[in-house]
Amino acid sequence: MRHDRTVPPLTPTAAYRAARDQLLAAESSEAARAGFRWPDLGETFNWANDWFDVIAADNDRTALWIVDAAGAEQRLSYAEMAARSDRLAVRLHEHGVRKGDHVLVMLGN
Repeated sequence: MRHDRTVPPLTPTAAYRAARDQLLAAESSEAARAGFRWPDLGETFNWANDWFDVIAADNDRTALWIVDAAGAEQRLSYAEMAARSDRLAVRLHEHGVRKGDHVLVMLGN
């Protein structure tokens, strides 16, 4: 008896991770370029939601390490960065920004 085993398609997050891992595993930049293929991420892939929020969930590793001119340091975890991103999204929504709107953010150096 023959069983056809179809492999389910990768989720967008898994497809993105597989492409990233292939690049990181390459022995040279030439090998990375030669073997790389853009993954099928679907029509609705959102880097913030489908990648960053997935790796940030309950992740207390340092994502951002800020050292100011006076030498004071601040470290933010992936989970903290995701929480800050969510707060910003809520604030933008409160000000009328909706999905698909274009937003320009200007920050000091």
